[in-house]
Amino acid sequence: MRQTLVVLIIIICSSTVFSQDSNSDCYEFMHFKQNENFCDTINLTTGAKLYYQWNCDSTWLTFENKEKVILKSCSDIDPILCSRVDLNFIKEYPNYLLFRHKWTTTSFTPPDMVFINKDNGKEINRIAKEQFVWGDSDKDYLLYFSDNTLNELTYLDHNTDNKHVVKFEDGKIQDLADKNQTIRLADFFKNFKKGEENFTFEIIVSNEEKEEIKIKIK
Repeated sequence: MRQTLVVLIIIICSSTVFSQDSNSDCYEFMHFKQNENFCDTINLTTGAKLYYQWNCDSTWLTFENKEKVILKSCSDIDPILCSRVDLNFIKEYPNYLLFRHKWTTTSFTPPDMVFINKDNGKEINRIAKEQFVWGDSDKDYLLYFSDNTLNELTYLDHNTDNKHVVKFEDGKIQDLADKNQTIRLADFFKNFKKGEENFTFEIIVSNEEKEEIKIKIK
């Protein structure tokens, strides 16, 4: 009887062992240079860890501290594609972990911004895509509306948790959103500038008119 020898390759990823057929797509995945850092573990200041794991059927993102929490999982898609949708880790801050929740792989749909507890991996707050305006992880701020009425705009400093609120007259921003048929509020909020004492930006009211808004942050 003819026998076939199957060679198994052991891949170690984020302290988890996977046994994969050397001819499988899963094994080949690790040999592309753009994927070589996919298994890197993110070590947090609390002692917790974030890391991806996968097999031939699914990919999942794990938060591990005293216990393991699966933050997201994907079935039957490339691990890299999985990392680009749903929860995507942005940065660790003093009081939480900040994630972006991307609903699609395109850049046209705004994200949710998700705040995760640094000790147990549980969601503690979420800014829905309908409220999100702009965020800058390099300058550590988030700009969003408090609710879907779009009457109160909040500037959040991630490092201090300080919030500064700008109130608009009832219906003003919603009318602009309806008029421009915009998917993203940031389409008519422009020129975001963070200084030592002030944060400024512009609202595009029409093709000819712009309104500057200044928020005192110190």
